[in-house]
Amino acid sequence: MDLSCGSEEGDAVQVAVRMRIFNGREKGVNAERIVRMENLAKGSKTYITDPDTREERDFKYDFSFQSHSETEPGIGDYATQETVMQTLGIPVLNAALEGRNVSLFAYGQTGAGKSFSMLGKVGIPELEGIIPRSCKEIFKRMVENTNPLVAISVDIQVVEVYCEMINDLLADRKQWPANGHKPRLTPKYGYVVDTTTKPCFNYDDIGSAMEFADKNRSIGSHALNPESSRAHTIYQINYAKVTKNEAGKVVETVTAKLNLIDLAGSERTDSAGTTGQMLKEGNAINLSLTALGGCIKALSEGKKPNFRDSKLTLLLQASMTGGKVIMIAALSPASICYAETLSTLKFADRIKQVKIKSSKNVSTDPVAEMKKAMEELRLKLQSEIDALRSQAGGVAIDDPEKIAQMQGLLEEKKEAEEKMKEDLLQRIKELEGGGGEREKRAKQINNMQAKALSGLSNATKTSDEKRPHFRNLHDDPRLAETLVYPFEEGKTAIGRMDKANPPKIEFNGMGIIKGHCEVDFDKAQETVFITPFKNSRTLVNGKKVTAKTQLFHQNRVWLGNNYALRFCYPGREDFGEGLIEDPDYFVAETEVAEHMEQALNVGEGGGGNKGDILTPELRHKLADAERKIDQANIIATDLEKEVIFAPKIYENRLTKETDVVVSVNFGGYSTFTWPWAKFNTRLADMVNMWTEWQAAEVKGEEQKPRELDCDPFVDQDPQLIGEADVWLNALANMVEFSAQTSVLSHFGQVEGKMSVELQPCDSNGNTGPWDDDDDDLDPFVDDPQELLGETITFEVWIHGVQLDVSGGGVCKYEKTFVRYKFDINDDEEVWSQTKEDPMATFTPKYKFKSKHKIKVTPESLKHITTGRMIFQLWGTVSAHEKRPATANEGGLATRLEAKRKELKKVELQLEQKEKVLRMKQDEVAQKRKLLIELGGTPP
Repeated sequence: MDLSCGSEEGDAVQVAVRMRIFNGREKGVNAERIVRMENLAKGSKTYITDPDTREERDFKYDFSFQSHSETEPGIGDYATQETVMQTLGIPVLNAALEGRNVSLFAYGQTGAGKSFSMLGKVGIPELEGIIPRSCKEIFKRMVENTNPLVAISVDIQVVEVYCEMINDLLADRKQWPANGHKPRLTPKYGYVVDTTTKPCFNYDDIGSAMEFADKNRSIGSHALNPESSRAHTIYQINYAKVTKNEAGKVVETVTAKLNLIDLAGSERTDSAGTTGQMLKEGNAINLSLTALGGCIKALSEGKKPNFRDSKLTLLLQASMTGGKVIMIAALSPASICYAETLSTLKFADRIKQVKIKSSKNVSTDPVAEMKKAMEELRLKLQSEIDALRSQAGGVAIDDPEKIAQMQGLLEEKKEAEEKMKEDLLQRIKELEGGGGEREKRAKQINNMQAKALSGLSNATKTSDEKRPHFRNLHDDPRLAETLVYPFEEGKTAIGRMDKANPPKIEFNGMGIIKGHCEVDFDKAQETVFITPFKNSRTLVNGKKVTAKTQLFHQNRVWLGNNYALRFCYPGREDFGEGLIEDPDYFVAETEVAEHMEQALNVGEGGGGNKGDILTPELRHKLADAERKIDQANIIATDLEKEVIFAPKIYENRLTKETDVVVSVNFGGYSTFTWPWAKFNTRLADMVNMWTEWQAAEVKGEEQKPRELDCDPFVDQDPQLIGEADVWLNALANMVEFSAQTSVLSHFGQVEGKMSVELQPCDSNGNTGPWDDDDDDLDPFVDDPQELLGETITFEVWIHGVQLDVSGGGVCKYEKTFVRYKFDINDDEEVWSQTKEDPMATFTPKYKFKSKHKIKVTPESLKHITTGRMIFQLWGTVSAHEKRPATANEGGLATRLEAKRKELKKVELQLEQKEKVLRMKQDEVAQKRKLLIELGGTPP
């Protein structure tokens, strides 16, 4: 008898928010705390203050954890890791042990403290997070169970979802499928992936699994730089309790999946000013979070979510629709993170509206239950296939999309049936007592993982390694110093895989070449030197080295693009740099930026001097830019894409903040400017493309070409030409305003003039002018305060643009259009947009009119009296611009022209030879004729 049907409960998603201490970067810019918290009799409140306007907003949640300061008054009760565990972890654990599937999400911007709440600090009991504490509690309760008729088993799976690929973090990454693991449908748990499931018999087994997963993530970030912020990690603890009677028959099974999900960084895409951009929807790096937000929105509105929109939502479907869900939103309290923190608070506010029915996974006959579920799943898939067939009405389906859909369902049905049979056999085997099989599988996994980490130190703790060594640095503190590369006496070669001369330490990441460098450890002299080869990118303390260089304790070393390391020499600390604290990733990154300053025209577009502009925050951005732009250029070279990337610094017109953008030159022709967010998004696709190329190289195959709209090196998107400002103070008195306002580029250059009008409307919705008879309709007011509480109506007229013609020639842009918002900083407001002018003309015409209604609140009145509307002019680079249609078509065109000349030359040679041949043929014909006339017989 299945007991799961009678135990459904409808619960709202529980939401907790937690703010952390300031990090080094925030301290470096003297950031202000803008978040405070308050516990109520029921629930809690979190307050956030706008650092510019000083306006404070509040949000109500189930729990608010203040982990910023133990001593600062008035910001809320201080919460430790134990506080979070008792408040969130124990209820989660109890629900799982009852047989409920549970999902605990950690959400927030990069560096907000998600991983600290979930995982904490390894090896420091008081700083351990929810995951290790929950696992310890499970095994504690297992030990307390003394009933010989009750058997409890625990397994762990760890996967990451990166760019819509599911990777197995408990497996050797060299054995990962090229396109990740494919989810499959199961009768009971929805979609799952067949990744490594490690049996765990004590907490040490879980701990070693999580440690291996961390090292796998660290190695991955070194190799391809999928930053920790861009991959979702799912830790799944599978719990099963089987109770038998005296005769050995199973009388009850309780199963649960405890999903602990560390979501990728929820960075807010800035829409303000010149960082505004038009990113393509569905880009893999943003897809999962967008899809998750869409599913949560649908669930909160009682609608059917589309879980198939991403791999992440597909894997979480069962938990989000039939389990207990808790979310902890991690916050930075720093003023420089106001926009991201506010965005996180809004997301958390939305998710608390979701209600989910959870049910217990308790059964008295699990095999019969599974057979029933298998049959239900088979019937469900069959009904979907039948529905598609019925749509055809007995006629053969010729719609390619429907054919593909039907084929996909048929394939899924076949695979599901085969796997269901395997699952059933495995389940029967486990229920019959296959403990030996679990131990055997655990041993195999341990051996595989030990082999996968060969070359690394086998010291239990990094501090136990007594040889000179490198330790990895990482922007995620959890992943920092998880990899230790020791040096034996003598020379240690470091470089890319090389069968002819295998390196002792093999790094295959971006920017690493064969024979990259060599480390020489002289034990007698107690010295360690590093020697770079072939002009490889090898930095020591932020500066590129080209000759043999001695390493000292605490030196920072960069190899290639992504290998950030710190050199440690145990026993020789007194001869090192003598720093009180070991330098971290932030220090290593900052000094790289400091060495970049002379290479960049820092003042371009921003004014001021270098000392004013290069704040610690900007130094961080520059270091990040230098590394990533180098990476993009390396990929472009490897893939023969004639594109050159370079960093540029500019001043944001709205915020007056100095920021980094990327100059992109296509094949020596056109140069575009990409906002940093757009470059980051495309870089992730470039890395994927490079990975595909590398895999093809190893197999000796040619890389499959991509369609233009899937090629990150091809930019067919509209480009932001510039922005025009229209101040709104005329509307404060409800009078018309017209202007020929300058269109300014990213760097403040005048690109043209835009003709815009703002026309106030009367109570009938009509615009002026109003004559004496209609004077009572005139909406004019003497005092803007009279508008408070009213709804005003006005029209925006956009006549056209006069682009700058000083460069002469043909217009650079076609398909131009203008878009705008009443308040460009309002994320909720939808852009208004003109139609495109399809011509490549210096004088595009729009003849656009649009009516707007605004409820005048104190905030909107302030915007009307002191603010402006920003009109963005966009256009596609015209065909007349000799911009390559593909990223490498510039070089392709050159090679094509050379081929044409070569072909022309061959054609001329062929023509000459044909002429000679015709002459020879004429000569032969004449001789034959002469021979016949002489009475001979021609041959």
